[in-house]
Amino acid sequence: METKNVDRRILRTKQALRDALISLLNEKDLSVISITDIVNRSDLNRSTFYAHFKDKEDLLACLIEDLTKGIINSIEDLSYDTPTKINEKTFLLHAATTIFSYIEKHSLYFKTLLNNRRTRFIPLLSEDLYHFFLKRIEHQEIDDEQPIHSGFFACYLSSTLVGFICHWLFSPDSEHDSNDIANELTKIMMLKPYIPHLTPANIL
Repeated sequence: METKNVDRRILRTKQALRDALISLLNEKDLSVISITDIVNRSDLNRSTFYAHFKDKEDLLACLIEDLTKGIINSIEDLSYDTPTKINEKTFLLHAATTIFSYIEKHSLYFKTLLNNRRTRFIPLLSEDLYHFFLKRIEHQEIDDEQPIHSGFFACYLSSTLVGFICHWLFSPDSEHDSNDIANELTKIMMLKPYIPHLTPANIL
């Protein structure tokens, strides 16, 4: 029981530091944010900060890693929770809804980091998704007269997902919720703008 309590305290502390950084990034550039700013905003002390992170860059890197892992984990979980025999459109909608629901839940984090070039969130998120999709694609058995290059297809999937996230969060379409965006992505995917025998439904 004591270990669980300690773990909860650590989680709460890290969450407070992440929230503080996000709050500060909405006010000023990363380069001028200090450790003092972060601990004051989180109502913690410097020793507590350094017990978990080396510096503000380490805190930012951990935050970005958590968000990218959150998206990837939401996709990976589909392989176990979704019936094997299912209508392709239904599966794609389920997958898209799961992904965008996670993003909606953490929308403040995503908006802040995507809107700040110094965080390099877009290239880092794109790279992680690319490598994730690439591994999934390379594990697929492809029987096609015109096989597609796995790297290009992984790039297509990762770019599409990141593009949808950015358009949703920073355009007039931001009034739509995660279900609306999932429906739009599913409709586009069902138009089959990809190679037969290697579909997003197979990869997800």
